[in-house]
Amino acid sequence: MVSMIRKYYPVFINIYSIWMLYMLFFASFRDANTAIFQIKDIPFQTIDAYSLYVIKYDKLEFFTNIFGNVILFIPYGFLGILYPPLNRFFYLIITFFITINVIEFSQYYFRRGFADIDDVILNTTGVIFGFIIYKIILRTYYRKLNVIQYK
Repeated sequence: MVSMIRKYYPVFINIYSIWMLYMLFFASFRDANTAIFQIKDIPFQTIDAYSLYVIKYDKLEFFTNIFGNVILFIPYGFLGILYPPLNRFFYLIITFFITINVIEFSQYYFRRGFADIDDVILNTTGVIFGFIIYKIILRTYYRKLNVIQYK
């Protein structure tokens, strides 16, 4: 399984990243948000608003926004496959944190949405989940490999 991940992940993550950039900057739903140009720098303000109001009226919007921002970034937790320094948690999180902040402020600057600290928090949570899943897969693989070698 690990060899399959190492083989196909580079192709997957490149195609996925192009799709993500398209969704973050050029997708048609971005045009609907052109009236909203602001920087939301208070942590959990958007999450609180969604949990208090949006979930009452539109549960799909709540789950799409909150869980989508986490789930869509899980694949980036596997970046250590391509860049070995990112196998270390600290380097992965710092690299991703800088990257997602550049993306958030670019959305604001190019008027494709707003910069929201909650998006950074949720996206980073997704990367952390991805990193944990990646490490579990590696540990499981190497444990099985050791068991097979010592039998």
